[in-house]
Amino acid sequence: MGRRGVAVCVVDDEQSIARFSRYATKSVSVPTLADEDETVNTLLRLEQELGLSGWVLFPTRDETAAILSRQRSRLGERMRVPTPPWESFRHAWDKRSTYRLAAQLEIPVPQTWSPDSAEHLEAIDGPLPLVIKPAIKPRFFKATKAKAWRADTTDELRVRFAAATQAAGGEPIMVQELIPGTGAQQFAYCAFFKDGRALGSMVVCRARQHPHDFGRASTYVETVDLPELEEMGERFLRTIDYYGLAELEFKLDEREGEYKLLDFNARTWGITRWAREQVSTSLTCCSPTRSV
Repeated sequence: MGRRGVAVCVVDDEQSIARFSRYATKSVSVPTLADEDETVNTLLRLEQELGLSGWVLFPTRDETAAILSRQRSRLGERMRVPTPPWESFRHAWDKRSTYRLAAQLEIPVPQTWSPDSAEHLEAIDGPLPLVIKPAIKPRFFKATKAKAWRADTTDELRVRFAAATQAAGGEPIMVQELIPGTGAQQFAYCAFFKDGRALGSMVVCRARQHPHDFGRASTYVETVDLPELEEMGERFLRTIDYYGLAELEFKLDEREGEYKLLDFNARTWGITRWAREQVSTSLTCCSPTRSV
C-alpha cells in the first residue's frame, strides 16, 4: 500500500518494528488492544485526533479481529471495517466450529478430539504422536508463543494437555492427529471475499516456515495452481456469507492423498506481513482509495 501512495497508520500495543517501516505514515503506541471497550474507544479517539475518518481497519491478530467483528457496526459509523460480522467470524474464532462446518461441507479435516478433562484422554484412540492445540488461540499463543505442541508418548500427552489447559486459561484444548510432513506439504487459500465470490485470490505453498514443525510464519512461499483448494476455500466462505480477507490453511496428507483443513484465519495473514519487509503489527489503518 505504501508503494502505491496509500497513507498507513500503525497502531500497536507491542514493541513491533512495523512503526519503523518507511511506509508507515503514522505510528501510535497504545496501552492495550486486548480489552474490547478500550480498543474501540482508542480507535474512535485516534479517528478524531489524527483525522482517520473513513480509513480502512486491517487487524493482524485474532483477538483484534474478533473485537472488530463484534464492534463493526459501531466502528463502521466512522471507519471502514472489512471484517465479517460475528456470525461469520465465529467459525474462525473457535476451531471446533471450523472443523464442524468443514465436516458438514465434506471438506477433509484431521481426526480431532475435544477432551473435557485429562480423564477423557484415555478415550482417544488415535496413534501417537499426537498434536495438542487450543480451540481458541490467543491466550495459549500469548503464553507459549507456539501454535501447537507435539506429544510422542501417553505420558507426554497428559503432561502437555495439563500445561496447555493452564496456558489457555481454561479455554478448550483439542487433540489432533499429526499429519506427516513439513511446510512443503502445507498450503493456503488466500482471498478477499465479497458477495459470495473472491474478488482476488491465490493459493500458496509454505516451502519453508518457522518454527519447522508448527510454523508461526512462512519464510519462503510460492504461489501454486491448485483448483481443488480454491473450490474448497470458496465453498467454505460462501456458506458463511463471508466478507473480507481470509486465509484457509491446508496440509496434504500423502497417506490418503487428501488436503485437510488445519486453520481458518479471518484476517490478513502472516504471508502479507512477511512481504511487508518482515514487520508484524496488531492493527493497521490505511486511507481508502476505493470501496472495499
